[in-house]
Amino acid sequence: MKKILMTLLSAMALLPCLAGNNVAPWGWATCSDESGTAYTLSGGNFADAKTVTLKALGGGQTDDKQIKQAIASNDIIIFDGSNGDFIIEEYMKLASTKNKTLIGINNARLCTKFFLTADDHTYLKAQNLDGLSSTDQYTGTLPDGTTLTCDKRAFFTKKAMMELQHQKTGVYSLPNKAGIFSIEQSSENIIIRNLSLIGPGSVDIDGVDLITNQGKHVWVDHCTLVDSQDGALDSKVCDWATYTFNHFYYTDRSYSHAYTCGCGWVSNHEMVLHLTFACNIWGAGCMRRLPQADDCYIHLVNNYHNCPGNSVGMTINGYSRALVEGNFAATGVKSPLTGSGSNRNVTARDNSFANSQAGSVVTVPYQYNKMAAADVPATLTGEEGAGATLGNDASNILSTIPTVARTGGSESVYVFVKEDAHIGNSITEIDGLTVTFDPSVTDWKSGGSSSGAQTVDGVDLKGYYATSNATNNAPIVIQATKAGTLTIFFGGPIGTSKTVYMLEGENGLTGKVLSTGAEVANASKPAAEIAQWDALVYTLEANKTYKFSVDATKWRLAALRYISSGTTAIRTANTAAADGKFYNLQGQEVKHPARGLYIHNGKKVLR
Repeated sequence: MKKILMTLLSAMALLPCLAGNNVAPWGWATCSDESGTAYTLSGGNFADAKTVTLKALGGGQTDDKQIKQAIASNDIIIFDGSNGDFIIEEYMKLASTKNKTLIGINNARLCTKFFLTADDHTYLKAQNLDGLSSTDQYTGTLPDGTTLTCDKRAFFTKKAMMELQHQKTGVYSLPNKAGIFSIEQSSENIIIRNLSLIGPGSVDIDGVDLITNQGKHVWVDHCTLVDSQDGALDSKVCDWATYTFNHFYYTDRSYSHAYTCGCGWVSNHEMVLHLTFACNIWGAGCMRRLPQADDCYIHLVNNYHNCPGNSVGMTINGYSRALVEGNFAATGVKSPLTGSGSNRNVTARDNSFANSQAGSVVTVPYQYNKMAAADVPATLTGEEGAGATLGNDASNILSTIPTVARTGGSESVYVFVKEDAHIGNSITEIDGLTVTFDPSVTDWKSGGSSSGAQTVDGVDLKGYYATSNATNNAPIVIQATKAGTLTIFFGGPIGTSKTVYMLEGENGLTGKVLSTGAEVANASKPAAEIAQWDALVYTLEANKTYKFSVDATKWRLAALRYISSGTTAIRTANTAAADGKFYNLQGQEVKHPARGLYIHNGKKVLR
């Protein structure tokens, strides 16, 4: 019955006459395999969803920290633009972020703090960069001493940007982190709607995207994406994604490399990305990648290309299967559909431009309806058309997203990242936990370089460490309001093995030490030996307080992960029979597993 309902929703999704274009999730994002088995894309829209409304701090303050905290602690995050723009210092990683919806009201705009000025443009143009080759390789040394090999135009663009930054700050650097969200591979079931994301202006310095999607089951709908530094919405080693009713364009702020949506680029063609692009506008200034697909199973339907003077439009390259239908290209748009490479299968029909066929016929397994190509421009530029056009009623924006019951506890991860300040303070971002640093220790440092293993399940293992002997046995306090499992990740420098002491709460405490993913010792006693990159796993009881410390200097607490005891999906999958099949962490069989974490023969494995 659920699958029938989802199919009906998908079939209605593109019918403008039904309630405007406030559509329900559909397309590849709502599938879990190539046969179309339904996946409920709810974005954490639980019946008891925890919701927060954010307003920009204003006064020249950046909003990165409050946004990160809100995402870590809530299911639905509403960005209210009534206090002005949200200012983003640098792109925010959404690592191990699951079941989240991010929506905007009151013209919510997330804007990068850095942007290209008119003076920057004057300087860049004076370097005659446009006349340099974007294909010929060049090796040189940048002003900061870095030796780099890349195409000649990119090299000298980086050099010019470094010299500009030196004029402004006295330091040779690249402002190449001016993006908004990076959805990491460990993230799943994410919805982003009705937000305007404003970048610094495009420039070829190997910068970041407004949105980089590397997650699974992601829906980006009714967003406006402007002046991305690199891509506006790039899809890299992600899977099962749908992008609908978005508006991409560039202004005079952009300088070069207005390349909008790159998809794929998978090494050795080892996986296929399943992507749906429907009812999007590629507008002024969009030059290439509208989108560009490599290693993709992609559906392009009812999109509007209104970017005369572009280089090329939709580009379907090697190892891709594409169904291209009902799209409209305005007069002056060059090469609306092109591509090259081996193993191409392209089915194009009912478009406003010449249709073409390559390889075998391509279909998609899900139900949908489509407009005639001639109706696309008026529909996408009309009420609730493409872009952040859904208005200011959060309930209306959420109304088409499936509401689901919370079937178990939630998994939450808090990663200690550079420039966070929790010295002597409490961390409340972890659902069910409060973590407090010993206030007597005043020399906690954050960030720093790492070596060896740097991630666990996509979590960046860089965090807090201390620099003096005062940290020996200085406790960190954990108050648990819910029963569950706590994992404490440790990074270097630790040196030789050290001992972690659980100072309180050890009665009934059980756990184990993990090293490179394998159990090496039981830790039924309060103390446990750890080495660099180990993780301690403990079972916590509800409403108890625990403390731990390490008898070492300069140890680094890399990350904390908490899974409440109500979470049953992983436990069910872990006890699955040794049947040789691969399952995701929700216990669903995956017939074509790509890189990532799976349950295989009853064990969690990294493929």
